[in-house]
Formats: sequence, structure tokens, C-alpha cells
Amino acid sequence: MRVRKIEIRNFRAHRKSVVEFADGINLIVGQNGAGKSSILEAIFASLYLGHPSFPKGYLKANARVGSGELSLTLEFEHNGKSYRITRTSQKNELLEDGRPIAEKSSDIARWVERNVYPLQVYTNALYIRQGEIEGIITNREIMEKVLRKVLGIEDYENAERNAMDVMRELRRRKESLKKLIEREVEVKENLRDAEKRFAETLRRISELRGRERALSGEVEELARRYREMKEKKDLIATLEKRAALLEKSLASERKLLGEHEKRIEELGEELKELGGKLKRLDELRPLAEEYVELGRLLKLKDELSRIEVQKSALMEKLRSLEKEISKKVELGKKLDELKKLEAETRKEYERLKERHRLYQHALTLLGEVERYRKELERAGYTVEKLEKELDEVGNSREELEMLREEISKVRERIASLSGKKTELEANMERLEGAKVCPLCRRPIDEHEEGEILEEYRAEIERIDTEITELKRKLEKMGEREAELKRLLAREPRLIRLKKTADLLREAEDKLNELGLEELERDAELFDETREKLIGLKKEIRSVRERIEELKNLEKEKKDVEASLSAIEEKKGELMKRLSDRGFQSFEEVEERLKELEKPYREFLSLKDVPKRAAAIEKKLAFERKKVEEAKNRIAELEEELEKAQKELEETRKGFSEEDFERAEKEYMEKSKSLERTRAELEGTEKLRDEITRLIEELKGNLKEIEKAESELELVEKALADMAAFREKVARLKTEEELRGLEEVQKLAGEMFSEMTEGKYQGIKLRREKKYGKEKIELKVLYAGNEVGIDFLSGGERIALGLAFRLALSLYKVGNLELLILDEPTPFLDEERRKKLVEIISGQLRRIPQVIIVSHDEELKDAADYVIRVTNAGEAKVEVESLGAY
Repeated sequence: MRVRKIEIRNFRAHRKSVVEFADGINLIVGQNGAGKSSILEAIFASLYLGHPSFPKGYLKANARVGSGELSLTLEFEHNGKSYRITRTSQKNELLEDGRPIAEKSSDIARWVERNVYPLQVYTNALYIRQGEIEGIITNREIMEKVLRKVLGIEDYENAERNAMDVMRELRRRKESLKKLIEREVEVKENLRDAEKRFAETLRRISELRGRERALSGEVEELARRYREMKEKKDLIATLEKRAALLEKSLASERKLLGEHEKRIEELGEELKELGGKLKRLDELRPLAEEYVELGRLLKLKDELSRIEVQKSALMEKLRSLEKEISKKVELGKKLDELKKLEAETRKEYERLKERHRLYQHALTLLGEVERYRKELERAGYTVEKLEKELDEVGNSREELEMLREEISKVRERIASLSGKKTELEANMERLEGAKVCPLCRRPIDEHEEGEILEEYRAEIERIDTEITELKRKLEKMGEREAELKRLLAREPRLIRLKKTADLLREAEDKLNELGLEELERDAELFDETREKLIGLKKEIRSVRERIEELKNLEKEKKDVEASLSAIEEKKGELMKRLSDRGFQSFEEVEERLKELEKPYREFLSLKDVPKRAAAIEKKLAFERKKVEEAKNRIAELEEELEKAQKELEETRKGFSEEDFERAEKEYMEKSKSLERTRAELEGTEKLRDEITRLIEELKGNLKEIEKAESELELVEKALADMAAFREKVARLKTEEELRGLEEVQKLAGEMFSEMTEGKYQGIKLRREKKYGKEKIELKVLYAGNEVGIDFLSGGERIALGLAFRLALSLYKVGNLELLILDEPTPFLDEERRKKLVEIISGQLRRIPQVIIVSHDEELKDAADYVIRVTNAGEAKVEVESLGAY
């Protein structure tokens, strides 16, 4: 897997960030808290959100406060295909080459787990979080867990456990099959017994069916005779009961008739008594009506009192309103003055507003000047020193080009001299003992041969001397070339710092043009003027509201005056009603009411008499009707009773109670005998069915036993194969663990030794048994001895933890294309940081893509691609450079 791009919206410090990654070493730099590690967390969440071990509510907990919806979009390549994962609170989507393959959060995490990297591998080998570097060596449980995951030990152990589960199930099945086979003799015996019982049961069923048919005929004839006699007996009982009921009803009706006649006599007496009371009621009615009318008139006295109270309150309110309305003119003058002052203040505010904006800009420039100056100071430069070194770098490039040309010429000269020397040596070999010159082909004598050889030796000696001098010169030029290369390697960093220096000068020039002190005074005055303007606006609004209130009071005054006029009219109407009744005052009305009170009370006591008389007349009519109805019912009942008695006498003829009891007894005895026979037949038929099922079951058992004998052979063979498989898995686990521990030990030991300048010669990893348990022990080689990690200093433990982590990742490099390091240098000293840069430049280049997050600027020397993250309220991401390579 290689990460190509992550788009982040409203996640932690990032409002809207897009980060692109390249192959090689990707470095994300920036101050602590800028949002660097959030980029790595965004990649992690994009891949595994929805995994069972992922925290619930993750998106909500990491959403940027006060922003819109959180969203993460990750683009990566894997096995030659392009993928895109989108994560929001509303949408989850995984695309493969633009085609959707998953839309649920859990489905995406499951696909990544199966097709890219398991979460345990990602978090333990690929993604090394901040603060987790040392934990892997100081916590044995973590180290054991990580090693088991990375080395694949758990996979082998899972295979062993699965094999044991299968073997356990096979053994259980084997025992079950054996027990089944052992029951063969018992099953055959049971089958013979069942077949014998089946034949006996069929014979008994035949006997019972014959007996049932005979009894059924007898019971049917007895039942017919019994039903006829039973019907006649029931009819006699019904007629006797009906005659008794009619006699009872007739007596009841005669008694009821007497009660109604007595009630009519009593109601007549009561009606005669009410006649005198009705006459007195008519005499009192006019006086009662006059009493009620005068009572209504007296109520006007209370209403008149209320009117007087209302009038007094309205008069007081009218005086208060007239006093408030008089203030309106004064408020109008004050409003005009405030408007004029507000216009003057606004003019001054607009002038100072522009000055305040310039002051804010000046403060921004001042911050930039301070930031640029500190950046140069952290790098150990002033502007003058930086320009001087840039000039030196420019001169070094020209010198390096000339030096390389000279080195090339010297190498060519050395090659030419070496070739000439080789040719001379070859000629000397051909010349020794030759009679003819190998060059000119003319005859030579011994004297000439010696002279020629001497000349060749002298020439070879001269050539050797010149080659030695040239090599010495080449060595010095090589040293100068390396020195110039180191100087030129600083050029990208110096160029970046030069850009900072230019920005510093530009910001200082602009700041001088603006005049900071004068702007600061105007900015303070701006704040005062703004507060004054706000106060004036509030006061103007308050005066306007007060004037509006006074306008409303004028309307309210008119309403009060109208109410007073209405009250006067109503008072006049009340007094007119009093005079129309012939009274001069309410006191005269009260005197007349006292005179009428006694007749009114008597009228009230007799008021219900008409209703009572009407009710009695209604009851008399009802009782008379009831008397007529009772006489009619008595006549009907006497007629019905006579008919019932005659029908009862006719029915009793030809019926004997003794004959009925005898027929009933015979019928019941035969019925019980038939029921017993049928019950026995039903039970026997059920027994037949049960025996049939048992026979079928026993035959099925015999077939299963036959199959079990064949299956037993297969199970025994499978058990042997599975035992062999388990032994092979155990052997492979041991071999894989030893090979993995040796490889991790070698890689981690080399890096740790390099990071500690050879103080430690490496590490040792081996499995030891303590207290009955096997655990992996980590030792450090120091001065030829093995020592524990407690021997190390804090910085050395961090170095060892980092080396161990990197070794695990490099061990998996055969099928891992990605390594992520989050702040690997916080506790490393300067020398170890430099060694880490060398390890990143060397060892980690074996991994196709490495992503490192760090605030350490030194790591830029090892990076291929540098991304800077800044934070001024929200994280900002920009590509700083393509690194040193």
C-alpha cells in the first residue's frame, strides 16, 4: 500500500487541508501542536473506522468545534489498483478504480483488514505512534505481543488450536460410532421381539372390532326406546312446571290489582288538599313580581357607586397624561443636539478607522519580522552572515567545476601512463632472448638487447614516479572536492533561509513606512471614539423611543376623555330609570322592599304547588291504566291455566315411571360395555402404531450401524492425518520464530550499534523459560557481555526502542510497502539524531514509502519530500521542498 493523498475537513486542528505524498521519504515538519500527527490519525481513521476494536463515537469526538461536517478522503494504491475511501457521519464509501465496492463503515474496515493490512500489523509494524517507541522494549507483554504478531507466531498457534479442535471432534465422533456399532446384537433382538408383538396386536384388534359391531346394534335399539320414554317424561315435567307457574302468576296479578286500586284512592285525597293552596298562590303572585322588579332596580345603586370610582380614577389619569405630554417639546430639542454630535463623532470615527486598519497591518508585519528573525537565529545566522555564505557557495560551484575538469585530466593521464607502462612491460618480455626486434623486426645482438631493456626500465621507473605524484595530487583534489560538495549540500537550506531574510527586510521596510508609534496613538483614540459613538447611538435611540411613548400618551388622553363622557351618560340613564318607577331615591325603594318581603316569602313556599298537583293527576292516570291492564292479564292467565291442566292429564295416560327406569338402566349398561370395548380397541391400535414405528426405527438403526462401520475407518484415517498436520505446524512455528528472531536481532543490533557509535555491539533475542512460562528475553551486548536494558540510559533506551521498531518494519519489508513514524526523535541527543538521519537515508530507503512526522528540522536532510504544517487558529499545509535528493 502506498498513500497518495488525504483530504481533511473539520478534523481536529484542520478545517480544510489536502496533503499529497510521494514515493520515498516523506517528512511532515512543524511546531508542536500544529496538527502534524492529526494527518497520520486521519489516514488511520480512514482505513479502520468501523473495525470492532476502533473506539465508538470517534468522528464526533474529533470533529472541529464550531465547524461544518467532518469528512476524510484517502487515496492510495495497492497491488496495481487505485482506491479511494470517503468517511463522514452520513456517508462511507470505498471505490476501486472508480467502482464502488463497499458502502458501510464496518464493510470498509473489514475489506482493509483482509486485503491490505490487518489492524494489528498496521499499528504494531507500520504505524509507530508518538511515545510508543520505548514501550516496546520496557514492557515485556507489549514486546511479546508485537513479536508474535509480526513474526506470524499467532497464525501458527491458531492453526494448532484449530487442528486440536478438529481432532477433539473426530475423537468424539469415533467414540460415538463405536458405541453405535456395539449395539448391533441388541438392536436385532429388539427387532424380533417387536415383530412378534406386532402379530399378536393385529389378532387382538380383529377380535375387538367384531365385538364392537355386535354391541353397537344392541345399543342403537335401546337408545331409540330410551329416547322416546325420556321425551314423554320431560314433557310431563314441563307441563307440571308450567301449570304451577301460571297459578303463581295469577295470585300475584290479583294482589297487584288490589294495590293499584288503593293507590288511586290515596292520590284523590291528596289532590283535593292542594286545591286551596293553588287559590292562595294566585293572590300572592302580583306582590312577588313587584318584589323581584324592585330588587333589580336596587342593584343599580352598586353600579352607580362603581361609576363614581371609575370617574375619579380617570380624572387622575387625565391630569398625569397632560403633565407627561408637556415634556415632548424639550425631548425634541435634545434629539436634534444629539444627532448633530453623532454626525461629528462619526466623521472622526471613519478617519480613525482607516488608521486602526493600518495599525493592525503594522502589528501583523511586526509579528512577521519577529518570526523571520527568530527563524534565522534558530538556524544560527544573521542576514550578513547568510549573504556571505551564499557568495562562498556560488564561488564553490565554479571551483568545483574547474576541479572536476582537472581531476578528469589527471585520471586520463594516469590511465595513459598505466597503458604505456603495460606496453613497455610486454615489450620487455618479448625482447628477452629474442634475435629480432619485436618492433622494427631487425636482427639485434646481446649488447643492444641489454641497452634496450635498460632504457625500458628507466622509462617504467619514470612512469611510476609520475603516477605516484598524480595519485597524491588526485587524493588532495578529492578531499577538496568532498569539502566543496559538503558546502554545496547546504545550498538548498541557505536558499530557503535567504528567502526568509528577504521577507524580513521587506517587512521591516514596510513597517518603517507606516510609522508605528503614531498609528498606535490613533488606534487607542479609535477605540475611545467607537465607544463614544456607540453611547450616542444608544442615547438617540432612547430619546426617540421616549418621544414615541409621548405620542402614544396623546392618543391615550383622548381615550380617557371619551371614557369620562361615556360614564356621565351612563349615570344619567341610571337616574332616569329610578324616576320612571316613581321613586326619588334608592332609600324609598328599600322601604317598599321591606313591606313586600313577607308576602314574597309565602309565595316562594307555595311556588311548587302547581307542579305537585300536575304530578298527582299524572300518577292517577297511570294507576287507572295499570288497573285495566291487571284485569286483562288475570283473565288471560285463568284461560291458559285451564288448557295446561287438560294437556297434562292427556300426557300422563300410558306412561309408567318403572318402565322408564328399567329402559334407562339397560341402555346405560350396554353403552358402558360398548365404550370399554372401543377404548380397548383404540389403545390396541395405538400400540400397533407404536410397534410399527419401533420396527422402522430399529431397521433404521441397523442401516446406521452399517454406515458407521464405513465412517469409522474414515475418521481413524482423518485423525492420523490431522495429528501429522499438527506436528508439522508446530515444527514450522518453531523454525519461523527462530528465523524471525535472528533476522530482527541482526537488523536491530546493527542499527543500535550504529546509533551508539559502537558502544554496544548488538542485541540478543531468545526464548527463555521462567516460572513455568516461556517468554522472549532481550539483552544488549556490551564489552563482550550480555546486559539488561536497565543498564541503558534514557536516551539509549529510546535509541534501542527505535532500532527495534525499525527492525520489525524492515523484517516485513518483503510484503510491506509503507512505514509511518510519528515524532521518532524527541528524546534523542544530537549525535543520535544524526545517526537516525543516516539510517533513514540508508536502511529505510529499502521501503518504497516512508512517512515521518517530526518538529526536528535536521530530518529534512534525509527527506525526498518535505511538507510543512503551521497553525494560526487552524492547521495549514504546504509543500516546502523536494528535499535533499
